[in-house]
Amino acid sequence: MEKNPLMAPLLKDFDWETGSPELRERFEKDFRKELDALWERFLFGVALERAQERCPALSTPIRDCPLSSRAKNCLAAAGAQTLADVAVYSLRDLSAFRNMGASTLEEIERYMKEVLDTARA
Repeated sequence: MEKNPLMAPLLKDFDWETGSPELRERFEKDFRKELDALWERFLFGVALERAQERCPALSTPIRDCPLSSRAKNCLAAAGAQTLADVAVYSLRDLSAFRNMGASTLEEIERYMKEVLDTARA
């Protein structure tokens, strides 16, 4: 059996020939957990695509937004490239980003509300 490198962490302790029921159970549990996570990411991606269809402004790159350099840098450091990436974070999540102060958070929140209100109109 050829081992998939993505499954290697799950398979490392499992011997298919002499594997114990405990190892099989652990493998099945771990595999189900990974599969559930993949399914959740897929569903999230579909929901995000639909949101972007309804609100094209969410596809706007962060670098093109009228935000301060600090706000853009905080979002870029967190891996956000578009407004859709920002929309998935709660205010609590955003506040945990490096160098994200209260005024920067308020600026981003105000801008996101403006974008979404414009899209609803």
